[in-house]
Amino acid sequence: MAYLSSDAFLDLLTQQRVLSPRQRLFIEQNREKQSQKLLRQFGGRRHDDENRHHKGFPDLIDLILSFGMETPGTNPIPLTEELMLRLVSRALKIPFKKLDPLKLEMEVVTKTIPKNFAIRHLLLPFALKDGVLQVATYFPDNQLALEDVERVSQLKVTPFLTTKEDIRKILAEFFGFQRSISAAESQFGVVEGSAPIDIGNLEQYVRLATTQELSSTDQHIKAAVNHLFSYALEQRASDIHIEPKRDICTVRYRIDGVLHTIYKLPKAVHSAITSRIKGLARLDIAEKRRPQDGRIKIGRNEEGALDAEIRVSTVPVAFGEKTVMRILNPEVIFQNLDDLGFSRRDRVVYNSFMASSHGLVFVTGPTGSGKSTTLYSTLKQIATPDKNIITVEDPVEMVYDEFNQIAVQSQIDVTFSTILRNILRQDPDIIMIGEIRDLETATHAVQAALTGHLVFSTLHTNDAVSTILRLQDLGLEPFLIASTMLGALAQRLVRRICPHCAETYSVDGDSLAKLGFPVSGKEAVELTRGKGCQQCRGTGYLGRMGIFEVFPMSTQLKKLIATRANDSELRQVAIREGMTTLREDAWRKVRAGQTTVEEALRVTGEV
Repeated sequence: MAYLSSDAFLDLLTQQRVLSPRQRLFIEQNREKQSQKLLRQFGGRRHDDENRHHKGFPDLIDLILSFGMETPGTNPIPLTEELMLRLVSRALKIPFKKLDPLKLEMEVVTKTIPKNFAIRHLLLPFALKDGVLQVATYFPDNQLALEDVERVSQLKVTPFLTTKEDIRKILAEFFGFQRSISAAESQFGVVEGSAPIDIGNLEQYVRLATTQELSSTDQHIKAAVNHLFSYALEQRASDIHIEPKRDICTVRYRIDGVLHTIYKLPKAVHSAITSRIKGLARLDIAEKRRPQDGRIKIGRNEEGALDAEIRVSTVPVAFGEKTVMRILNPEVIFQNLDDLGFSRRDRVVYNSFMASSHGLVFVTGPTGSGKSTTLYSTLKQIATPDKNIITVEDPVEMVYDEFNQIAVQSQIDVTFSTILRNILRQDPDIIMIGEIRDLETATHAVQAALTGHLVFSTLHTNDAVSTILRLQDLGLEPFLIASTMLGALAQRLVRRICPHCAETYSVDGDSLAKLGFPVSGKEAVELTRGKGCQQCRGTGYLGRMGIFEVFPMSTQLKKLIATRANDSELRQVAIREGMTTLREDAWRKVRAGQTTVEEALRVTGEV
């Protein structure tokens, strides 16, 4: 009898106290009836004991999961597949492996073991090191299948245990994507026996297609591109990079601000993938010499999932066109303001901006600091049927029904300044200007604020107080700034500590003080960091949050602006009136165990 269907497995769970005697008795009494029910759900049929490895047969793990059981005791936790397999791993001395799809080589997964054999026996080869093939399996007694792999591959095999769910998901994704890429490579690749052609920007190689190829469709490329999109959304990627090299095409995802290499594809499919993406984005497929910008809206089949917007940019590089796609996920762009990371004081000040009937509010920070998320989340919160919200953007980041969004199109003289000349005739209550870049745009924004409108906009400054000096540099009169500006918010993004591997450690107070943090005394300070685990891909971080610097315009600041006071004077008054600097807000989040000292230094090093 297979181990995961045996009494020995139930004995192990009972001995380790993840099952109580009463739970075990319940399983034994209902085992046959629940197995038949699961068989009907799986669409499988009953096999004899020798063939119970077949994926259609439910084992004891399937039964326990279907009962929704929890561990006994005062602090019960769900009995998951991973928890039970880790116990089996320790008992049978077979190492457990939590698989990370981003770190798997497609060649190893798809070219070592035949697909049908891998699916039938739930085997997943994930690494080849020094002639040893490391294979993940769900069954701890899968020895015969592993021996078959050794015999066919002529490699020594080392088994690891992992979950059935992970093996099936990765096999489906990798074999599905590999099949699409291989078919596309044979369709778009070079003639067999000829040397590979290096296609760059200087000349275009054209091979005449055969009759068979002309009649075929581009279904394989469509499937490959769809996989790239769905996989990026699943991995929480913010950007997809498709980069042509001399011999290969590299696909990288940016996750939590860090680029990860995902695939290395044959160079032959690069042009086809790029053309498919350009076609979806309504770009000129024939134009490969100049940069192009477009957008794609994609829908997802998952229940409750919102459509995502993808901004596409192509530029010519040495070996072809590089494509970068910014994924604008509505679940990220539109958030509750309480979840962004505001302190209590900063949230009260920002709420006062949002509640104002007129005035100018600026959100500042470098590219990629989360300004769009803050602005969209703000506008969504204050959008009601009795308000007319108009945005002017370059380009429109996320299309949203409740906003009237205008896209800048400089080629037909639709710019920030030209739109703002006429926008007041559209009877707006709230205006959002994507960015103030010149005096004309700034002047129109001030006029809108003076005539009773609430105006939000962005500026590229290092901190909140520098907004005032930047507006003066553009040419705005100080009295106009003082009379219309409600305040400003500067922000950055820091990575959150991974909750799955967080640990505490001590740091000497003097060391922190030397780094510029507000620490007094020499005693050690308890802080938090991530050790690095499977969930965070060894980085110690999972997700991101904002740090903020918010100041409201006050009577004292207005007087200083009128006298054209310098940055340090304005900053001192703002701090004296309660403004928390970016460095101080980052330190609060470090002390709260939300981020690390290293992250705080990385994002606030220049402010």
